[in-house]
Amino acid sequence: MKLLTSLLFLPALILCAPAGESPRSGQTAPVQFISASASGSGCPQGVSTIIDDPGTTLTLGFDQYQTQVEPGVPGSEREKNCDIFLTLRYPLGCTSTTMSATYHGFAQLQSGVGGAFPASYVLSPGAVTSSQPPTTKFDATEFGTPGGVYTRNDAVTAKEDIRNANQQVVSLAVRTRVILQPINQTVAGTLTLDDASFQITEQQHC
Repeated sequence: MKLLTSLLFLPALILCAPAGESPRSGQTAPVQFISASASGSGCPQGVSTIIDDPGTTLTLGFDQYQTQVEPGVPGSEREKNCDIFLTLRYPLGCTSTTMSATYHGFAQLQSGVGGAFPASYVLSPGAVTSSQPPTTKFDATEFGTPGGVYTRNDAVTAKEDIRNANQQVVSLAVRTRVILQPINQTVAGTLTLDDASFQITEQQHC
């Protein structure tokens, strides 16, 4: 009889259990993109931004991020920059994340013109734990006439230790430049950055 009485009360105990005891309560909230902004000679009017519904992928579009060198074009057009500021929300506790950064652009270079695309990543607060990626280089051997589309892929690992709710909003600064390097004033070339996509690919408690 005692066993039967205990079984009869068991459903009521389950229904009255605190929400914090749900099996899902041990799951860590996802790191999410909130917003993005940009400034620089390559993005003087900012950027167009698309964030997917889970908030784990953010895509930026550039309209004016292009460099050019040829006779009659000012030297100031050889180099452009754009500082991208991504705002993310982290869960409480220590979280290690891996983010992929994918860039697309166009390059067309005559012999005698080289191109470069450096990028660096700074997290605040927190720290980027991976090495800064190498500069992407371009030359006429691969991107001569008629030119072609390029893709660059970076992997960025970061660590955050969030102690209270006031620290959950984090900024990732992505500093980019596209540069043309002609050997003289008679050669021509162009190098652009058209879009950039950032995705949280891995997240784990540390």
